Amino acid sequence: MEKGELQLLERQTEISNQFDPPKRFYSEHALTRAWRKGSYVWATILLAFALVVVYYQMGQDWTNPPWGPDKSPVWINIVIFTLLLFWIMLLEGAHVSIVGLSSVDIETFKDTHPQSYTVCKWAHKGPNLERFIVGRQFLLLFIVFMVSRLGGSDGSDLENTGGRYFFIGEWEWSATADVIFIQNNVLLMIVIIVPGHLVSQLIAAGKMLDFLELPFAPIHTVMYPSMAFETLGLTHCCYALRDLFLRWAKLPPISGAKAHRKNWLYHARVLMSVCVVIFASVFIVKGLFAEQTGATNGVGWNKLPGVGAFFVCIFFLFFIGCCEGFQIAAVTLAKVPSSELRTKYPVAYRTALMLYTGRNLQAFLVGRQVFVAMLMVLLAKATGYAGTDGDLVTGSDWGMGRRFNEVLLQTGILGAIFVVNVGQLSFRMAATAFPILFINNYVMYALLRVALLVEMTGAFNSCWVLAWAVDHTLRLQHDPFDGEENIKSPAQVVLDRKESMGIPSPKGVSPFEFFQPERDATTYAFEVSYI
Repeated sequence: MEKGELQLLERQTEISNQFDPPKRFYSEHALTRAWRKGSYVWATILLAFALVVVYYQMGQDWTNPPWGPDKSPVWINIVIFTLLLFWIMLLEGAHVSIVGLSSVDIETFKDTHPQSYTVCKWAHKGPNLERFIVGRQFLLLFIVFMVSRLGGSDGSDLENTGGRYFFIGEWEWSATADVIFIQNNVLLMIVIIVPGHLVSQLIAAGKMLDFLELPFAPIHTVMYPSMAFETLGLTHCCYALRDLFLRWAKLPPISGAKAHRKNWLYHARVLMSVCVVIFASVFIVKGLFAEQTGATNGVGWNKLPGVGAFFVCIFFLFFIGCCEGFQIAAVTLAKVPSSELRTKYPVAYRTALMLYTGRNLQAFLVGRQVFVAMLMVLLAKATGYAGTDGDLVTGSDWGMGRRFNEVLLQTGILGAIFVVNVGQLSFRMAATAFPILFINNYVMYALLRVALLVEMTGAFNSCWVLAWAVDHTLRLQHDPFDGEENIKSPAQVVLDRKESMGIPSPKGVSPFEFFQPERDATTYAFEVSYI
């Protein structure tokens, strides 16, 4: 045994002797591991079944495209749906790579990874990284809203299917199965979440450079579209919120190269964004109370009163915001010594301990993404107006006209603007300014446990199988700086935090390595000093 390994073993033994041994962690129980391995099989079968059902439904023209039914050939809708799903995959993987490489000197891979260098040189310049994150968030939400309409049921009380529940040939589903899996888009969620969101994230987390080197032209398919959406100015109010939160937290404002140029155009966009968000909020709230949105229309939803729809929407917004802010707060807290966390912020310390123990980090990232994507689909339905061709299902349109209703309300554009600003970006900015306050509470601890529980169900574990298959096919290589302690990549930050908390890690294995073998047991201890 090498001297360094011996010292580490002695150190962990000393730490573990200072405290009572922790209880056995449920995710490493033998039955849990057996269930997890079995879920790789049945979850993959479930995904294949979901793909068949969703594409069959689109092929029969039983879905609800945002431009209305019967206005485009079925094959056009299928092609657009598939391309948008692939675009989601690119946006998710490229986002992981671009943000993760922000702590790496790009000159070190200028010659070996030229495409990654080109993307990062522009993305990491000045305030561009923040602009990219904001623009990509809006673009991603808009695409998910579109996909959920293209592949989702129109909730037309069986009008499209001739009065029958979902059927393939002579096989007709029961009313309960139709409501749960078709009308409420459960199978569609699996299709969007697994191949769309999760697979590329899992691959890119440990192979950031090689992912950006794939032949999908990330500068054109990811960077330019994201920056274009940010340039529209519809999300600029989040920058004003960020400055306000920093002032409340008595933190210095963003300055230097990372600061935005606050000229007249910047302030005009902020003002426009605030006005648009208020305008969108008024119409979303009005639609919810007047029972004009998808939250109160369609099979399974028509029994929900307007007041109930409003509070359901608030609940969805709160939890999608918590999921967004949790990750930001966890990254920001990486700079806080573990000793300070344990003594001053015990709930935050307990949350961090849970997050970094065993395989929980990867499990949380999967569970969190499932949660976020599910809420995106549900909010797309809840904030989009029901009806077609500008005709509302009930109530007045306040004189706005059919064209306004069709283009902005029934397509979900105003809903997307409302959700991305109120439910996502505002929470991210709050978590940036108040990371301790955001995570040092039992709501976030409960959210972490729920996210781990969602992943443990196994329903979405086909993402691991697909990630393994894609990685084996593409033969992507690990990032060359893996294991270099002087380069604070996301993986190294996690390893540093685990070491400071006395949580053991397999030697030479990245915390984002999805080929990491299942271990029979996980031992962990607490550390009171930060080295």
